[in-house]
Amino acid sequence: MTFSKITRSSKLLITSMLMLITAVFFFIIDVIANVFLIDLALGYISQNTIKTTLILIIIVGLTSLFFQIKSLIRSYDLQKVALDSASGQLVSVVNNNFEKWKLSDSEKEVAWLLIKALSIQEIADARNTKIGTVKRQSNSVYQKAGLQGRAELVSYFVEDLLA
Repeated sequence: MTFSKITRSSKLLITSMLMLITAVFFFIIDVIANVFLIDLALGYISQNTIKTTLILIIIVGLTSLFFQIKSLIRSYDLQKVALDSASGQLVSVVNNNFEKWKLSDSEKEVAWLLIKALSIQEIADARNTKIGTVKRQSNSVYQKAGLQGRAELVSYFVEDLLA
């Protein structure tokens, strides 16, 4: 991925992190220099000026990170609401189709379990029925829906989501 393909938000995040890493790096060098009594004279720039600048860089970097995290949380919350809404709409669409196909309550339950990818055995166990009963109800669902099998049942609803 090239730097030009990175989003503005990602560039800000990377820049903030680099600012903080740079400041920490210089503070580590300063601590090491103090431990070994090394003078870090940089000519006409005093150590206090450097430290003040680094503190300002840290403040700007942390402030930037704060707002970016706040924005990401807001974006996440909006996407969760949209996903929950889509999920609720899917349930509504599925139930509407079940009504249109005139499925019995037992057939609706079996159809939901088929869509959720449970095996015939798992459906029989979950419903406390025999495998033959589940197979008959599954076939009835497919026949009423005009579908050939489980794959078509699932894809019938997945296509609506992708549309």
